[in-house]
Amino acid sequence: MKILILRFSSMGDILLATPVLDVLKKEFPDSQIDWVISKKYSDALNTNPLVNRLMVFKDRAGLKKIRKDISRTHYDFIFDLHKNSKTRYLTRFKKNVFSYNKRVIERFLLVCFKRGYKEIIPATRMYFAALEKAGIKTPAKWKLKFGIDKETELETVRRFDLHNTNYIALIPGASYYTKMWPKEYFRELVRKITLSKTVRRKIFILGKGSEEEMIGEYISDENRSECEDLTGKLDLQQTAAVLKFADLVVTNDNGPMHLAECFDKKILAIFGSTTEEFGFFPYSVNYQVLQTDHLKCRPCTHFGRKKCPKKHFRCMMEISPDNVYEKICGMLNA
Repeated sequence: MKILILRFSSMGDILLATPVLDVLKKEFPDSQIDWVISKKYSDALNTNPLVNRLMVFKDRAGLKKIRKDISRTHYDFIFDLHKNSKTRYLTRFKKNVFSYNKRVIERFLLVCFKRGYKEIIPATRMYFAALEKAGIKTPAKWKLKFGIDKETELETVRRFDLHNTNYIALIPGASYYTKMWPKEYFRELVRKITLSKTVRRKIFILGKGSEEEMIGEYISDENRSECEDLTGKLDLQQTAAVLKFADLVVTNDNGPMHLAECFDKKILAIFGSTTEEFGFFPYSVNYQVLQTDHLKCRPCTHFGRKKCPKKHFRCMMEISPDNVYEKICGMLNA
């Protein structure tokens, strides 16, 4: 039995699709499962023991090479969990291709005309729909998976003394501006936590990218002894190790939020321009979400935007550091 999965990006979406592997291995224990993925996000799967072969591409030439490979191979099932022009290019003339409903029309009506969904479906459940089309039963509950390297985990634990430290992991970055809670608010939140008598914790700031590094530097500037900026200093495996032992993860809507899900972390997520209808809340764990529900302009996008189209950014500005701090107190003392 040979099975092919197509999901190229991004990190969060790939991790949300990992429960599909559990279902397939349970149904077909001796199957070979191959996965096509973009090189930029291959770290999300290259240590996953349930993937037999990771087919990585960087550009059009790489995609063409993979297409030839797929054309020469008989796959009993092909699950298209990306469903775009590139996946159609790879699977042209192939039978047994099963995809899912991306709800494009519903999404358009929600973003442009604020017509709400009749049903909110988590992203993982949408991926499961592709399996169900193939007659495969799927579970009501699931768990995201990330294959953490034990040697890297042990080294990271020793380096930051994680077993002997009570700490909160803070993830202030995101792929778009409108998904990022203001850095000034994060800085004030850190001040409140480090001065607190009830929930005082060390704080590790996580993230990757030049903008995230500037934000991390700004947030940690006032209190470097209790707030350690690790932005740009860790790879994905090391980041996973820090998340694994955190008491709580406070995050924007981003990929590392779903990485924290892989380790059953308590998650406090801050959502701005996007809403629950898109299916990306951290459903598989103990989580709470802070968002500004009453705004008629939400959602203004299903991805995120470089700037607020209304120029007020109320979806994030109206979530105060006090709001977030109170939620943290409740989650840590529960």
